[in-house]
Amino acid sequence: VKAWGAHVTAVCSDDASPLVKKLGADDVIDYRSGNLEEQLKALPLFDFILDNVGGSTEKWALDLLKKWSGATYVTLVTPFLVNMDRLGVADGMLRTGVTIGSKTVKHLCKGVHYRWAFFMPSGPYLDEIAELVESGKIHPVIDQVFSFSEVPEAFLKLEGGHARGKTVINVIDKQ
Repeated sequence: VKAWGAHVTAVCSDDASPLVKKLGADDVIDYRSGNLEEQLKALPLFDFILDNVGGSTEKWALDLLKKWSGATYVTLVTPFLVNMDRLGVADGMLRTGVTIGSKTVKHLCKGVHYRWAFFMPSGPYLDEIAELVESGKIHPVIDQVFSFSEVPEAFLKLEGGHARGKTVINVIDKQ
């Protein structure tokens, strides 16, 4: 979002703060330094919130958006796979559809847009991202590169959480 000129407020742990600021965040809030909801309420209302935590965050984060201005809340945490595992394909899809439909209407009546993010490959969007990287507007962060033979170690690293960037598997072994 910073690449398009937005003022960015990021929420992370204090030890990630230097990296997040280096990547362009204007404000950084340490989620461990007190009541996160109160800290965010002290700031001006937001035009856009990207939530990758979910859970109880959704209950109060929508109140941080500007009402009736096109403000949008997008969550990366959806019940889609949980519903499918628990209820089966048909019932899981139906339950998910009903949930997103009711939340969308409920929040639209409150003056904000509610969305779930789903990702799929797109050549044109990847081209646009490549242009942003080449122009220096986006800075990819790689935490660690593993060889193909080190895939088990890479998974252990991912399970540990709190990576500072992407974990990469090099499938072409240069000898």
